[in-house]
Amino acid sequence: MAQLSNVSVERLLLLLANYGQAVSKAIAAVSPDAELANNVSLIVLCTLDLDGPRRPGVLQELTGLSSGGVSKLLDRMEQAGVVKRTYGGVPGDNRGVLVSITRRGKSLAGRFSAAVAAQLPDAKTMVDALAAAVATTATRLTV
Repeated sequence: MAQLSNVSVERLLLLLANYGQAVSKAIAAVSPDAELANNVSLIVLCTLDLDGPRRPGVLQELTGLSSGGVSKLLDRMEQAGVVKRTYGGVPGDNRGVLVSITRRGKSLAGRFSAAVAAQLPDAKTMVDALAAAVATTATRLTV
């Protein structure tokens, strides 16, 4: 497989950084609680909304937090009413914990999505720029 040039990688990094800034601004603008306006809360809410209930260990892997960090995050999110922990809810494991999203959490995930979409009317431009950078580099490497 052909390698990307440093220029292409740097353009990708800039696009991703700009996208990340837009996402952060959008979720901060609609979050009812500053504690929820961060990437790890967003990862948890979107994962639970898209994939259904998950064990805390799965959320730990996705967020990169320690088990204690995930526990504290879930405490805050549960207190805000956006997630719910069910103890003994894992088939075959009476001590197992499942984390699920609540209606309020689904509503917040929807508001996050809408806010990000509104902040990124030029997402197609960003994707087109990325695709052009990759295509240009691939062409240079194959010629």
